[in-house]
Amino acid sequence: MFNIMIRFGGAATAVSGVLVIAQSAWDIAVGGLPEGRAESSLHTAQMLLLVPGVVGLYLAQRQAMRTFGQIATLVAVVGSTLMFGSALTEVTLLPELSAAGSPLADDPGTTTVGVFLTSFTLWVAGLLLFGVASWRAGVLPRPAAALLVLGLLAALGLKDVVPGVLVFYAAGLIWLGVATAARTSAALADAPEPALARP
Repeated sequence: MFNIMIRFGGAATAVSGVLVIAQSAWDIAVGGLPEGRAESSLHTAQMLLLVPGVVGLYLAQRQAMRTFGQIATLVAVVGSTLMFGSALTEVTLLPELSAAGSPLADDPGTTTVGVFLTSFTLWVAGLLLFGVASWRAGVLPRPAAALLVLGLLAALGLKDVVPGVLVFYAAGLIWLGVATAARTSAALADAPEPALARP
């Protein structure tokens, strides 16, 4: 059961990284235009895939993660889940509000902004902590964990200045995801075949 969750989580993480690159390419191609429903859907899918992705990556290195890794995983899963909920409103609710001419489309209110900021903060903190925990565990490639952390930090500081900077963060996700799936496949290949029962 764990092997299936690990392989699915690795694949989900890698696909999430690919979607980050796709959205970055879209941003560059249509630079300056408001984000539409299609682009918001890419972002929503990224966040959704990160939830099983983080769980799968944790399971792949659970024996080496210790208490710090467990806390980091919890924060990353909660943050990704909340960010998925926030992103989902951009695909489902916001276009309907805009079409109806609702003032909430431009000014969602203090509560909504507060929820988004909380979600974003937990998501960033969770992924940074998870990247550090993965580095400490040393089960998955440490350069991939470093790329995840440094790429996310670079995106936070340079996203509005350097187009496509999220590619580094995405590369970390893809590397970790592929390494997780490959590691599980190798472990299954090396596992001894069960002995045949004697009649």
